[in-house]
Amino acid sequence: MKDKEPSSLKAISQAARPYPTTPRPPPQSSKSGPKYFPPDVIQEEDLESAMDLIPYQPDPPSPPSPPSPQSPPDTPTPMGQVNRAHPSQPDLLIYKEFKVTAQNSSIGTPPNDGLANSIHAPCSQPVDQAMKDLLSPTSTHAPTPEEKDILAHLALANLNRAALGQSSANQTSTLPQFTPTPVGGFPTVHMSHAAQIFDHLDNRVLLAWFQVPHPKFMIRVFDHSGKDVTERAAIIAERIRANVTAIAESIHHDIPPIRVSPPQPQGGKDAKSFPLGFLVHNVSEETKTLLLNQRIWSTVDLTFEALSFNCAHPPELLFSLAGFTTLDLATISQAVTETWNQEETRYRIESFFSTCGLPDDEPIYKVTQDFISSCRVELLDFKISGGLSVPRYNVFATSPTNDAKTWTDLRMYLKTLTYPTSLDGCGTSSALFDCQLCHSLAHPRGLCPFPLVPLWNGPKAGSRNSNNTSRPTGRTRGGKPGRST
Repeated sequence: MKDKEPSSLKAISQAARPYPTTPRPPPQSSKSGPKYFPPDVIQEEDLESAMDLIPYQPDPPSPPSPPSPQSPPDTPTPMGQVNRAHPSQPDLLIYKEFKVTAQNSSIGTPPNDGLANSIHAPCSQPVDQAMKDLLSPTSTHAPTPEEKDILAHLALANLNRAALGQSSANQTSTLPQFTPTPVGGFPTVHMSHAAQIFDHLDNRVLLAWFQVPHPKFMIRVFDHSGKDVTERAAIIAERIRANVTAIAESIHHDIPPIRVSPPQPQGGKDAKSFPLGFLVHNVSEETKTLLLNQRIWSTVDLTFEALSFNCAHPPELLFSLAGFTTLDLATISQAVTETWNQEETRYRIESFFSTCGLPDDEPIYKVTQDFISSCRVELLDFKISGGLSVPRYNVFATSPTNDAKTWTDLRMYLKTLTYPTSLDGCGTSSALFDCQLCHSLAHPRGLCPFPLVPLWNGPKAGSRNSNNTSRPTGRTRGGKPGRST
């Protein structure tokens, strides 16, 4: 027992005061504590006398080093934990406190007493506080491009939801009381000039219509002459208003009262010519777009065409030709294009286009060629007694300009030309026909294409004003009541 005491005392002494050349053993190889030295190896009363026998060696000076958050200072081990052998590991609480403090210096450190100082203590309070500070709207944050995109879409979310909840104004109507749009659209109503809808309108009324704010548009009623419109202006205007209101309510639930202004002829009731167009205003832009897109609206009691309040483009119909003995469209089309391509004729066409203010980068010869290439013809197969065919041909072309004088002069010049063929006669211009049903100049009433439209609700070719307000009952010469006409 006494032979082992010096070595035991030497081991204790070296563990407490290591020599300068002796490295400190790693924590895993530490041989201290009750596991290796039971309490009965050395008695407490002999420890003090044994220590006096060991020569005193001063502790070597240690080089100064800056404090590091990763190297905690040496602190005496609490007495209650002397007998435990824990593997040495970094203090997680110190790392955690350092990181939170580096992100936000306003976060307080936990108290140094009890479980709060333990590595197993909950640390949700500093982290929750940091998250609150990061999400605070008052904190300065520069959004990334991805975040800017998200915010931009969120700013327009309500508008997109509203758009998806409404019917598109670009779609045609599906209201059951109106004739649906046929495949390929309704037939075109050809006018004599771009502003025909304003023909014969009183100048004071036209000036007042100019001053009405947009959105606004024009309406021309089928199967009514100018005199009918003048005599029944109030009744027709009310029917127009009722139909437009029904169309507008299919888009919006709450709409302001729609207004319809009837025309007044130049010269009053004694005028020889009467206007046909009604002005519709106090409508939404969506309502106007829907009516203009479908264009033709036909019910049992009223059929009308919606037109823009402008002169966007001159009509394509130029004139009509008669004198041919063939029904072949290709032959007539060739006769027209060959005539326009003659040197003298082509030179005159170029002279018209050179004065209408076309873009500088648009060559005149190319504009002329495009105009000639756009030419097309349509057959009107007239019949006379005995069923003999007397064909007429309408000539169409697309104008490269909206200049009124250029288009009028060009049309008048082309109308004076003759259009010969080798075997099928020579065509000359003939008068255009005014359809009393749709007001087009491309055909007479008997050849109007609108009654052939599937599910057509409007007037028929052989019955005038059959679906409209009847005339007041008149009297014959003998004073007896006459029939309504």
